Amino acid sequence: MSFFPVRGSAERPPPASPGSVRSELARLLSSSGFANSERHRRFLQFVVEESLAGQEAGIKESVLAVEVFRRDGSFDPRTDSVVRSEARNLRARLNEYYLGEGSGDPVVIELPKGSYAPVFRTVRARRFPYAYLALTGGLAVALCGFAWWFFAVRPALGGAGLRSIAVLPFLNLTGAPDSDYAADGFVEDLTTRFGQVHELRVAARTSAFQFRGKNQDIRKIGRDLGVAAVLEGGFREEKGRVKVTAQLIDARSGYHLWAEGYDRQAEDMQNVEGEIQSAVSKALGLRRMASTARLHTPPPEAREAYWRGRYLKANNWQHAGAESIPYFERAVAADPEFAEAWSSLASTHGNMAFHLEGRVADEVAKSREAARRAFELNDTIPETYQARAGVSYSYDFDWPAAERDYRRALDLNPSYAVGHRSFALELMALGRFDEAIQHLKAAEQLDPISILTTNNMATTLYCARRYDEAIRVARRHLEMDPRFFPARSVMALCDAAMGRYAEALGAYEKARAQVGESTDMILGPLGNALGRAGRIGEARSILTELESMQKSDGAAGVALAMVHLGLGERKQAIACLRQAADTHVTDVLFIGVDPVFDPLRGDADFQALCARLGLPGPFPAPARPNPLS
Repeated sequence: MSFFPVRGSAERPPPASPGSVRSELARLLSSSGFANSERHRRFLQFVVEESLAGQEAGIKESVLAVEVFRRDGSFDPRTDSVVRSEARNLRARLNEYYLGEGSGDPVVIELPKGSYAPVFRTVRARRFPYAYLALTGGLAVALCGFAWWFFAVRPALGGAGLRSIAVLPFLNLTGAPDSDYAADGFVEDLTTRFGQVHELRVAARTSAFQFRGKNQDIRKIGRDLGVAAVLEGGFREEKGRVKVTAQLIDARSGYHLWAEGYDRQAEDMQNVEGEIQSAVSKALGLRRMASTARLHTPPPEAREAYWRGRYLKANNWQHAGAESIPYFERAVAADPEFAEAWSSLASTHGNMAFHLEGRVADEVAKSREAARRAFELNDTIPETYQARAGVSYSYDFDWPAAERDYRRALDLNPSYAVGHRSFALELMALGRFDEAIQHLKAAEQLDPISILTTNNMATTLYCARRYDEAIRVARRHLEMDPRFFPARSVMALCDAAMGRYAEALGAYEKARAQVGESTDMILGPLGNALGRAGRIGEARSILTELESMQKSDGAAGVALAMVHLGLGERKQAIACLRQAADTHVTDVLFIGVDPVFDPLRGDADFQALCARLGLPGPFPAPARPNPLS
């Protein structure tokens, strides 16, 4: 006596609606039987969506070979049986699912023999045997039980209380191996839209995309990302049309909350994004929606260039400028009113200046101009404010202006993990450690798998003189990624600050071996520790190596100052710091809080330099211990 479906009912069940079919498809794709079979996931999703779109007649072997199995136009079914073979395997997998895990599903998706077009049917639930219950006195109990389920349990399975979401990478159904950028671009746009809904906390792209192709249980993904709901789906764009499937899942229970499919003209892409945002927000019980009044629809060629640039920037964050900038330039050339592309240009040029790639003054000028164009077109893009803030404090030393822009960016998108992380860096440089840590905690909650957030947290704790906590954070990071040398460097800095030179030098040498080449990021602190440990000859050798690097690129000034200071040469150290400030070497921004420079705190020249840069000179009393929770 249950409401679960029973196969083989004599009565003809009602036809399955498109929404119920998509919900069933989502259940299938997330089931254990399909989780590790990318081919069958792609096969099933393709034929179901084609059928729902009324394109059953086009589901042919030759089409499947190209669209699903990525064969080229020379495919010959007489010599290549991949479609027939995989269709047999898919039928067997579907049968296995419905005999076991899916035995209670209200909709069945079948792939009849001799056809590649699926069939959808509902399964009627068995009614309660009311006569038997009445005779035994159980009817009232049964009805009370049903009422309890309907009014108490059923609402709990909805979206109430779900105020956090991760948008996972959508399955790329386009078929071309180099077309991931389009599906990723669509998902990144969706993620940005959800971030503008202030009631909703949205996991950052960098963490959500760590689960690409891993097919893990949704509940585990939800726990790892710290979210209550997950949105996933598929994306295909071809011949001027875009086809999207999307399904929202309660990550706590695994229940599907909503599913829908879209088949539109490519020019209608943003409306599809808006409809998904609206439907998901409604399913999650959100009351307010972000304004979409300033949406601009770029032409397909501009959008493609923009998405390609974002893809390169996201997948090569350290050195993406040279690769991604030409695409952003192509996007604004195709559409000069494309504010998001101008914003990405501003951000990328600003990052290049911050990381001393290219000529700093030129990169700053390009970032300013791109930001100006973006603001003229749309002043509600958080990335533009973040880009301008970075230039304001790292190049102009205008810390108040930078803070205003960071706060505006986070007002626009409270789920902007990059904004929280970048603002924390400014706050750390100013010695406002408690505030910096709060923003890093926010970034960590939004982007829990980010190596940058963890490293910035360890560095902030080091600058706050909370050495033991910094070491614990860095050590946890190394347990997850033993190759991440900056975490090892933070541990070495802490050991050196506490006078444990043997441990510090050992850690620096390990970090140096990991990098495989000389870098001022390691050589400066290493030379400082060698000098303070009395190993003068080795420190001098490091100094010579850094002087050679300084002649080459002019970016080693702060590292040189560290070694001079370790050797007790204060005047030379301050001279190197002045030169670094004059040439806008980024590391000079942090001399006001870096413990390495504590011996200079009482020096008038050092204090004057810090005042010129707007930095704290005489360092405030160390923060009292406040272990991270």
